Amino acid sequence: MSFSAFFPFTYPLFKWCDDTWLCNAIKATTWVFPLTETIHILALVVLLGSILLLDLRLLGLGARKFTPFRISNELRTYIGCSLVLILVTGWILFMAEPLKAYDNMAFLPKMILLVSAIVFHYTIFRKASNIDTPTIPLIAKFGAVLSLALWFGIGVMGRAIGFV
Repeated sequence: MSFSAFFPFTYPLFKWCDDTWLCNAIKATTWVFPLTETIHILALVVLLGSILLLDLRLLGLGARKFTPFRISNELRTYIGCSLVLILVTGWILFMAEPLKAYDNMAFLPKMILLVSAIVFHYTIFRKASNIDTPTIPLIAKFGAVLSLALWFGIGVMGRAIGFV
């Protein structure tokens, strides 16, 4: 499932990105892409670690002394900053190889998962993580499982981009 297979009309956009000065500047250096990718992965680790702590609490598997609300408040800055950093570095990584992304079978699923995870996290999941009681409703546990699936799916698809 790639942009080229499902959305062939987007090729001019990807081609335009490939012809920009930013794409050419990144391709002309040897250090921008690996440095950006390193920052991208480190930010992903912070994001996934923070999400994991909150989701495990919602599942009743960790940090039982704290309510999900308290953990959510403590981690909100880490989640927000790492997400912004991931989006910025991801955009730079995309701009380095837009035509590769156009034909890549993992890029479109990653983008679908990313949009889904962000929307889910800042709407439905936010409500589930604001529980300020020790007992967790079943629907919040389901939200935690869905959250883990979305965020880790993004990481898996991101890793797959280099291999497909």
